[in-house]
Amino acid sequence: MNSRLQGRLSITITLTTAIGLLVLISAGGVLGVGVWLAQKNTFALLSENANQGISAATGQVEQHLRAAEHQVDFIAKLIEKGATSPDDKEMFSQFLLGALAAAPQIEAVMFIDPDSQAILAGRTREEQSAVINEQDFSDDPTVQASMGQISFGPTWLPPIWREQFNKTYLNLAQAVIRDGVFVGAVVAVVSVEQLSLFVETTSVRHDAGTRFILYGRDQVIAHSLLSGGHTEGSNEAPLPTVANFPDPVIAAMWNEDVTFDLQMMELAQGTDGHVIQLNDAEYVFIYRDLPGFGPLPLRVGAYFQTSDIGEEVRRMIAALIAGVVALILSVIAAIFVGRRIAKPIVQFSESAGRIRDLQIPDVKELPGSIFRELNEQARSFNAMLVALRWFELYVPRKIVESLIKRGAPEQALSDAREITVMFTDIVGFSAASEGMKASEVAAFVNAHFSLVVECVEAEGGTVDKFIGDSVMAFWGAPDAQDDAATRACRAGLAIALRMNEENSLRATRGEPPIHIRVGIHSGDATVGNIGAPGRLNYTIIGDVVNIGQRLEQLGKELYEPGTEVAILISAETANRLDASFNPLPAGHHKVKGRLGEVEVFKLQ
Repeated sequence: MNSRLQGRLSITITLTTAIGLLVLISAGGVLGVGVWLAQKNTFALLSENANQGISAATGQVEQHLRAAEHQVDFIAKLIEKGATSPDDKEMFSQFLLGALAAAPQIEAVMFIDPDSQAILAGRTREEQSAVINEQDFSDDPTVQASMGQISFGPTWLPPIWREQFNKTYLNLAQAVIRDGVFVGAVVAVVSVEQLSLFVETTSVRHDAGTRFILYGRDQVIAHSLLSGGHTEGSNEAPLPTVANFPDPVIAAMWNEDVTFDLQMMELAQGTDGHVIQLNDAEYVFIYRDLPGFGPLPLRVGAYFQTSDIGEEVRRMIAALIAGVVALILSVIAAIFVGRRIAKPIVQFSESAGRIRDLQIPDVKELPGSIFRELNEQARSFNAMLVALRWFELYVPRKIVESLIKRGAPEQALSDAREITVMFTDIVGFSAASEGMKASEVAAFVNAHFSLVVECVEAEGGTVDKFIGDSVMAFWGAPDAQDDAATRACRAGLAIALRMNEENSLRATRGEPPIHIRVGIHSGDATVGNIGAPGRLNYTIIGDVVNIGQRLEQLGKELYEPGTEVAILISAETANRLDASFNPLPAGHHKVKGRLGEVEVFKLQ
């Protein structure tokens, strides 16, 4: 939309002008409709076929290659767990043969140890059987260079040319880490020949034009002409280039002298295309990038000749549409204008409804309009939406929903309520964060808070505030919860489980574990709007809050150093739990701010 036109036109003037133009449209539109419809219908049919074909082709190629990833990951995980071992060569060889048989897209699979010694299971040239070989790659510069690119997950390496086999391969590798030590890598090999055969087979099966796959923009990695193999490769050029490819249509694909943008086709999101003229014929190229299978994305595509669409079908459709267009054009135009005018109003109504329901993340900004009134409406609405999004970051949605139900702010008074409060704190965070950058500290704390908040909100709790590296949450307000203590304890156990999983992942990355303390207490508290006029905070105050925080701090005395998650609950909380919990008595203890002793339990 041209910004200079936004807000310049009046709806009244536009509607008056539109009525007069409808007569001209209905009378003069028929003159050009024949040519327009023929071209429009051609590209509509091409669009539908192209979108369906390229979507199917991309899905098939991705599924074909993802299966190889799953097999490599499966083998690597079994080695890491000790379920199979390359040290037992006989058993391991049989295991590789079985893995190879389960993945027809893989031509060979091997395990390479840190000394570049490999055990390999590969298919014979006739692919009727598979053989086991042991190879030494210590003097192979190509393999050595590839080993330096291997990471923890399945990694697709750049295509390489293997002169001894006269083939180009795609290698998929994954590092094998056992007890934090690199013990080797699992490598699967997919040949360009086999990938081209797969593309050729699926192309014939689905009648989807001439399919191909490019590596990046200028290299051909799969085509029916490569199904017999690519024998002219080299270490410097393992794949044929587009410009030198024997298929003349592919060779002319990026010829700027004859290529122009595809304007009329309605391509699906993520799909691109263009049209070329070659030897008095017109070809349409449709393609979609498929990243994640090497440093460069795979470009899965197909080309069609526009004459493939039946000429008679186009003429029949054009004649039929031309016959009725003259009669309904004025109605269509009126409906079109009406909808264009009404569309911003409908969008505004829908967006306002979502804001009413506090679905602010789902609300999109309203587009500008050439109509002055609608443009001002959109600008005002978008400014309000920005303010609401900032507001949403600081006030929990659950609290706002409850306060809205109560009515005006003067009706949302504070009251006494039985609640259960939780405090969490990271042990030794100050010392651990001394050597970290500010951005690293923020990322670490935010990741931890996300974990805790997810567990709290999953049990219907409300996060009150973040205090340094601590979290304060409560149950029983703003809506009453008879099982507030049970929910809080379930959340505490969920946090413990998630922390154990997180620490396991940190161990695989060689990072120290995170230790946290959790304190949970139940009792009466004042709940509601606390603060000064014009600046309120919906929170809880009272002795129950202090005891909850003191229980969290008491964890450092009652748990052994190095405990990953220490959870202490008071007797008031424990007495509200059912038989599914089994809190462990931890005695009576004095806590700061309380004259008497507090009976404490360990939650496990």
